[in-house]
Amino acid sequence: MELIALGGRGHVDMVRAVTYGRQSHKSETDSQTSPQMQKEKGISYINSQDRWTHVGHYEDVGLSGYDPNVFRPDFERLMKDARARKFDVVVIYMLSRLTRQGAAEALKIQQELASHGVALVSTQEPFINTSDDNPFGVAFFALIAGLAHQESKNKSKFIRDAFATLKVKGSHSSGPVPYGFDVETVQTDGLTLRLLKPGVMSDAEIGPESTPSDNIMHIIESAESGMTENGIAAHMTDKETKTPLGSLDQDAAKARREAAQRRRKGGESDTASLEWSDRVVRRILRDPRLAGFAIGPVDPKTRERTILRDEEGQPVRPHEGFITPKRWYDLQTLLDGRKRERTMDRAGTMTFLGSWGVLRCGKCGSGMTVSNVGQTYVCNLRRSVGDVEKHVLRIAMEETNNVVAARLWAKVAKLDPENDEDVALLAAAAERFAVQGADPEATAELAEQEAQLAHVQQSMTELYDDRDEGLYEGPTGRQAFRDTIRKYRQHEARCTARIDELKTSATTATRLPIEEWVADTESGDPVEPGGLWDRWGVAERRAFLALFADEVIVNPNTTRRGTSWERVNGRVEIKWAMPKSDEGDNESVTA
Repeated sequence: MELIALGGRGHVDMVRAVTYGRQSHKSETDSQTSPQMQKEKGISYINSQDRWTHVGHYEDVGLSGYDPNVFRPDFERLMKDARARKFDVVVIYMLSRLTRQGAAEALKIQQELASHGVALVSTQEPFINTSDDNPFGVAFFALIAGLAHQESKNKSKFIRDAFATLKVKGSHSSGPVPYGFDVETVQTDGLTLRLLKPGVMSDAEIGPESTPSDNIMHIIESAESGMTENGIAAHMTDKETKTPLGSLDQDAAKARREAAQRRRKGGESDTASLEWSDRVVRRILRDPRLAGFAIGPVDPKTRERTILRDEEGQPVRPHEGFITPKRWYDLQTLLDGRKRERTMDRAGTMTFLGSWGVLRCGKCGSGMTVSNVGQTYVCNLRRSVGDVEKHVLRIAMEETNNVVAARLWAKVAKLDPENDEDVALLAAAAERFAVQGADPEATAELAEQEAQLAHVQQSMTELYDDRDEGLYEGPTGRQAFRDTIRKYRQHEARCTARIDELKTSATTATRLPIEEWVADTESGDPVEPGGLWDRWGVAERRAFLALFADEVIVNPNTTRRGTSWERVNGRVEIKWAMPKSDEGDNESVTA
């Protein structure tokens, strides 16, 4: 490695010096590593040297010197100007400001500078001076470069370990506070944790005066009522409601946009107006922190936040949420399009069979809703899907209700404890009846466990799909897949065991009152005027049907012969409920 002679270069015997500064996080204080102080120290050093003059300054702020993937614009400009021989010496505050990637990278930079006749000098490390004034500078240079790299490795490991410990405890350790939340500091096991909590709610209508917490709850309730993400965004914009970005002050909003741009490595700047977008609404609705969960890694496929789980696969839930876990799981199912049940039709009416998932089209399997045209149940598939052609399938509402009620009560009245199929149906109905009548706390826990089970099973399916698409290749990827699927399986097993325990407990303490139901009226026919069925409302009829049946299937009409009742009766099939098999699948008998 050569030493650089700085004198006699044909420019009036003057040494042209430039300064370079870098800091990972901007701090315009009196810190000795702030960008301003680095520049001032460099210029002071240059002014103290005989025949040296300062001809330029280069500076990268908010950029790591450790990560080789980080693009440093001014460092690249510095090297480009060195190649053009625009200066003779680069003055830095410390070697760590130039690079933290180790001796090899530091020497590589120094060698390229030297190849263009440029020396390197550190103001705080006098032994780093590759000009001909300091013959020992090269050896010390290599030593300090190695020490700087080891310091960064140790510091990074300490930070990673500290963050991992705090994250397991559910602490919000880095990044901006999520929209709608506040942070409170608590001491636990000698650690200082920053725990999230919902922000202040107000009585203001949704609009400019509503708080972020008001807006969060409004978004959740709107999604639950059936509004699309686009619809919610348009409504929030129309009401002039402040977005997450609009809720920040000007400097914080600018910093957030710049950080997003850096993460995209030079992509388009997030200079979106303060209008709501479906993407922002979706990110809010998908955030596990709404239910008090701590967040884990971002899903590599969906780019959505995942739930942080402990070593046994259990979700880490360190703080209060806006909604319960059960409600959040149901919301995710609704957003995924997997939730079939709805209580109301589009017109806001509640009918016996329409729009709650039990009435299914025999052509495509979709749920049927209500049409005001002729008071019918309808499936209207507007375009072909796979092998299923577009179609409109209708059936008369009143006759269908009557056929299903008649078959249901006939089945219940004829249940034979000596018949194996009837015994299975009785067992399934008894289990469901027990769950319906369980105490509210047990019912709430059962609902949450079932929602968790559905969510983790869906997560497992998506994880297997990701693996099949090559997202977990290589030793590290395969280990990450094994660790994640192990936690999912543990959680699945725990949920299944608890669900069985809750159902068994409820069933043991509950008797199915079939005799009372059937013998409620003098005629013994519950569907007759004045009978039990006639006195029940829609909700009670639905609950009763759900005890004994899984689905009511409507097949296409194949004949115009017979009465309306006969034609409807010939098109309707009922899949009777069966208890879960040992494999955990639901089996049904069609009649």
